[in-house]
Order: sequence, then structure tokens, then C-alpha cells
Amino acid sequence: MTSNDKTFPKPDVAFDVFQKLDFRVALVESAEMAEGTRMPSRKLVLDLGHLGKRVSIAQFALVPQEELVGRKVIACCNLGTRRIGKYESQALTLGTLHPQNPAGQAQAIPLYAYLDATLGDMVF
Repeated sequence: MTSNDKTFPKPDVAFDVFQKLDFRVALVESAEMAEGTRMPSRKLVLDLGHLGKRVSIAQFALVPQEELVGRKVIACCNLGTRRIGKYESQALTLGTLHPQNPAGQAQAIPLYAYLDATLGDMVF
């Protein structure tokens, strides 16, 4: 299954497995291009309120920087650190496939949170 495969859903997981994931509201403070990654990506600096700041390397290269900065997004914050190129990604910013996604990539549009959502609040 590829990132563009719309045919088959992923297998079911137990609800208690899903409950272990920590989804939070975060504010995108900056969204510069992440140079040297295998796929075009952005280095997002996320403000999670009382939880501090995290870096997220995400394939949002097709979304203009000015559309990202200042917006509230949804991030999963307890997946550990993942090395992407020369960067360490500390959170996974959730998104959906960008309509102009090139083959072999997973260029995305972030899932935005409601404007009045509080930074660091749980998403459930």
C-alpha cells in the first residue's frame, strides 16, 4: 500500500492502542524548508503551550509558509524522536494528502484545529 492508495483501509487496532497516542493542539511558529531531506519537507516549530515546543519534520512543501505560520494544527507528541535527514522530528503533525501530491511522495495539507482551541489541549 502506498500513500496514494485509496483502495484498502488499514487493519483494525484495539481502542486501548489508539488511546495511548497523545494528540495535541499546537501552534506553528515557523515552517522553513528542511534542506537535505529525502522528500521535500518543512521544519515546523510547534508551540504546545504548557508542554513546551517541539520540532516536526513534515511533507508540507506544497503548502506556502505563510499559510502554515500562525495556524493551529494537530500533532501526535508521544511517538518518540525520528531522524529525518539531518533533523530530529519530535512530533508527527497530522495531515491529509495534498491534491497535487507527486507520485512516490506523501505531500500533505495539515489538519487544522479550531481557532479558539487552547495550545496543548488533548485531541480525542
